[in-house]
Amino acid sequence: MCSNETVVKAFASINNWKAQPWSDTIGLMVFLLAFFLQAPPPPPPSYVPSAAEMADLRSKAEPLKAATNPDVTVYYKAIEWVLRYPEEFFTKAYMANAQNVIKHGLDRMKNGVPAKGRFSRGYISRVDGSVQPYAMLVPDSYDPKKPTRLDVVLHGRGATLTEVSFLASHDSEKAVPADQDGLVMEVFGRTNNAYRYAGETDVFEALEAARKNYNVDPDRIVLRGFSMGGAGAWGVGLHYPSQWAAIEAGAGFTETIKYAKLKEISDVQRQLLHVYDAVDYSLNAWDVPTVGYGGEIDPQLAASTNMKEALAGLPGFRTLFLIGPQTAHKFHPDSKKESDAFINRNLPRKAPERVRFVTYTPRYGEVFGIHIDALEKMYSKAELDAKGSEIKTSNVARLTLDKARSVTIDGQTLTGAKFEKANGKWEARFSNALWKRHGLSGPIDDAFMESFLCVGDTGQFGKDFAKWMRGDVRTKKAGDVTKEDMTTSNLVLFGEPSTNPLIAKIASKLPITWKNGEIVAGAKKFSAADHTLVMIYPNPLNPNKYVVLNSGHTFGEKDFKGTNALLYPRWGDYAVIEKKTGAVKMSGLFDEHWRLQ
Repeated sequence: MCSNETVVKAFASINNWKAQPWSDTIGLMVFLLAFFLQAPPPPPPSYVPSAAEMADLRSKAEPLKAATNPDVTVYYKAIEWVLRYPEEFFTKAYMANAQNVIKHGLDRMKNGVPAKGRFSRGYISRVDGSVQPYAMLVPDSYDPKKPTRLDVVLHGRGATLTEVSFLASHDSEKAVPADQDGLVMEVFGRTNNAYRYAGETDVFEALEAARKNYNVDPDRIVLRGFSMGGAGAWGVGLHYPSQWAAIEAGAGFTETIKYAKLKEISDVQRQLLHVYDAVDYSLNAWDVPTVGYGGEIDPQLAASTNMKEALAGLPGFRTLFLIGPQTAHKFHPDSKKESDAFINRNLPRKAPERVRFVTYTPRYGEVFGIHIDALEKMYSKAELDAKGSEIKTSNVARLTLDKARSVTIDGQTLTGAKFEKANGKWEARFSNALWKRHGLSGPIDDAFMESFLCVGDTGQFGKDFAKWMRGDVRTKKAGDVTKEDMTTSNLVLFGEPSTNPLIAKIASKLPITWKNGEIVAGAKKFSAADHTLVMIYPNPLNPNKYVVLNSGHTFGEKDFKGTNALLYPRWGDYAVIEKKTGAVKMSGLFDEHWRLQ
């Protein structure tokens, strides 16, 4: 039974329902049901293109196949993917959009990238070698000789978002507002993943491409997002607070358990949520001017409310929390004006005199030239408080500075750039000890934020990655893997020592391994014939990269289709899976030195 308040909120949300891709009674009922379940509305019934229409698209797009410039190949990729997944012709308009994508691609091939206006571009991702789109808005006032402000925009969830719809919506003849005086870039983010994993990497790769092509002022880069984009702005913004001049996060979500209504969650999963729940990083708003917004009658107001409550009683933050009066899931125009004015007042980027920073993993450990390289206890709060040459830490095991200098760390004065704590005392050096560190901290899903190469049958993972992360996984046979491959990429190996030569080569150097027909994990043993070993570990053939055994992302299609909050790690650093039933017989986390606990 729904409360009166819930009903009011639901019907208030109907203010925007006509903007959805349906407008009939059945569609409205589906929308309301989805609202009450807090799940995204499913897309409307797909349009089924004819064989002749598909052949026509394939034929017209063929000239684009020969292009090598990602600003052109991004158009071919869009057609390739919609032909691969014809269920993504959600309405007949998608066929017209696909035709327009080809038209714009051929024009791009002939005339190059426009100098001004609204248009799409592409770049090659290091994650999987795929071409990914991003969109630019370049005003008439843009002068390539002058450093210019850039607003990075993270879009909301779109159940029918594809490369085709993204390109079609951004290659627009619509005039840029006359008063627009800065650049705007919209990130594709590999569709709908709340800018996690390859979606997070997409934010920075698109930003890198924009900075390469335009004269972007590094001290006036603003991160903005609403709904799923708001969740992304909270997460990406507060994980990397010194990257941005300001953050604007509207709606979205900032924690997982309540938002996703999780009833059962393992201890390992609960620990790992500290990596992804933005509310745990609220203290980092100290380092960047931050706007949190929600509509008064929008359930996703909880996102900024969580942040505001987490910072209650802590003065000195450059934050602005806004509530749109009697507003559902959209930005109230008056609130938007307040947000814009706040951001403008706080430009350009300024490092605070005192830096305060928190993290739960070295994956997210950098702020204004100070890097937390390792923690004493993973997934527990690690804090940094720095002013001038004085640095105070809690739960930090390793620090790196951008430049060598004299500093006082927790009362000890040392000179250098690398510092490690041993037996409670800091030393100006790094030992040879194996630590969990940035890019080598786990869990399994961490491997897919950077370049990875698969060896063996990728199974369902390869299919899911192509469909939901919009790229084909790169594969090679074991004998074809080169030293360069191991230098540049995380290796994802499928099989066991008897079926994969690379696994056989490293098996004896892993903390969990195969012996005498069994999978051996400390004192625990499992029949190798009946179980699969899943694991992430520094690659013994190149300890600066990961090796992953028998796993892609530890979540799957059901989670991609559900709320974005479900895209959290399921197994930690390792798991033993029963082959017949898929039951997890053992899972866990290695310690800070990659040892089996």
